[in-house]
Amino acid sequence: MIASFLAYFADLSIIMPTVFGIVRRSYFQTNIYKLIGFYVFLTLLRNIATLIMNQMGVYNIYIYNWHNLLEFILIAIIYKLVIKNSNFKFLAVGGILVVICTAFLDYNTLINIRTRDFNQFSYNVSGFIAIVFILFYLYQLLKSLNVPNLTSYPLFWFSAGALFYYAGTIFSYIFIEITFNSTIELRQQYWMIDAILSIVFSIFLCFSIWYMKPAKTI
Repeated sequence: MIASFLAYFADLSIIMPTVFGIVRRSYFQTNIYKLIGFYVFLTLLRNIATLIMNQMGVYNIYIYNWHNLLEFILIAIIYKLVIKNSNFKFLAVGGILVVICTAFLDYNTLINIRTRDFNQFSYNVSGFIAIVFILFYLYQLLKSLNVPNLTSYPLFWFSAGALFYYAGTIFSYIFIEITFNSTIELRQQYWMIDAILSIVFSIFLCFSIWYMKPAKTI
């Protein structure tokens, strides 16, 4: 009962940053802010589609597999644009290629609309690389001291929320996958963790959008 409630609430929580985005749509002036807005919109589409498909009894796992791939590409592009480091830009492109290649190692989960399996490789690889990108950006942000107040900086909220989500889910996901005691109860606990972190990320996205203003990114 609690797990089902959290799952539905997590799916619906993306509506909060979507509403914030509609209210402050005129502030999406930079490419980075537009990509954050598109990230929110893409997640909203996934949640609506999977909720409807679930109610209809239609397979929807491949939607999650594609969304995981696309959301990582968006994150990599965001940090490729915001980090002024030529070496990192090559790293971001390389990260995208690595994730795409590893995802298609288990191509059946991407092309088979009736698959019941999550992609074996892309979740772990994309999560790990995303954490590396986010930590590198936060390090650069703190090192540069170009932002006087982090709590009013949109990319700080986006990065902090993404870091909480990826760091919180990837290690629990790996534990569930490698443990020999991967019971139904453990998997339900994982999805509860995922749901809670999704809600937290949605709240952070609200702050990210709320603090957007015409400003030069670093």
